[in-house]
Amino acid sequence: MQSNVLAEVIVSSTTEFIAEVYRDQVPPAFGTWVQVETEEGHTLLGLVSHVEVTSRAPNRQAVALGKTKAELRAEYPQIFELLQTTFRAQVIAHTDTNRRLRQTLPPLPAGIHDFVHACAPDHLLALGQPYDFLRTLVRNPDPTVPVDDLLVAVLAQIYEAHGGRHGGSKELIHAGRALSRLMNDDHERLHSILRRVAR
Repeated sequence: MQSNVLAEVIVSSTTEFIAEVYRDQVPPAFGTWVQVETEEGHTLLGLVSHVEVTSRAPNRQAVALGKTKAELRAEYPQIFELLQTTFRAQVIAHTDTNRRLRQTLPPLPAGIHDFVHACAPDHLLALGQPYDFLRTLVRNPDPTVPVDDLLVAVLAQIYEAHGGRHGGSKELIHAGRALSRLMNDDHERLHSILRRVAR
């Protein structure tokens, strides 16, 4: 297994996948991009829309013990063996077999047990105009996630990938124009999103 692998796919469809995070890895944050390399030669780009820590044993729920994490590790190290961290990623784009980035759903889902990595910087830079992936997020959002919060996280990454205060503003303007059309010129909603991106 490669050293930079974050997680492994355990549930998959063409629109999303769920991955289990390896115990020695920090889970990706809400709204960050991850990627999966498939056996067919595609790279699927997903957006983390939900992160969850649960018990591995479905009939054993965690209970409050009134101890710090350090005390728990010293007295009850087995507790942490019973926990698992998973995340759900909405598939937004993919590269074809010629390595061209397509802002659309892939022809096939990620495979079960495929490895999940943090998104490569060049893929983040390529996720620009015409911002077709924003249409997927706005018109077909994950129903369990506040879509505006996810848009803030997505645009913040694109802003930072293009240099933040030293170049990211231009790209943010392009994304804002695309969002404005998708939101039927709901300027109050758009300003709320953009204000939270470039703080």
